[in-house]
Amino acid sequence: MKRVTIKIEGKEYDINLKSDFADALEVELAKELPPFENNAIKDLLQAYLKKCYDCYLIEQKLQKLLKKLSD
Repeated sequence: MKRVTIKIEGKEYDINLKSDFADALEVELAKELPPFENNAIKDLLQAYLKKCYDCYLIEQKLQKLLKKLSD
């Protein structure tokens, strides 16, 4: 387990995650929410929505590939 800290509006939130996921999450968070800055809730929401959209696009591509494979 590894601890990841996210700072939002002056408060630090520690999350314990599986080490390999924690490493990947830290890289992704650093792109949208700089780890040593005081991030606003708006920044967190924007990062979350961006990731949701990325997941949506991946799901669409996966569905197209699955359809191709089944044809």
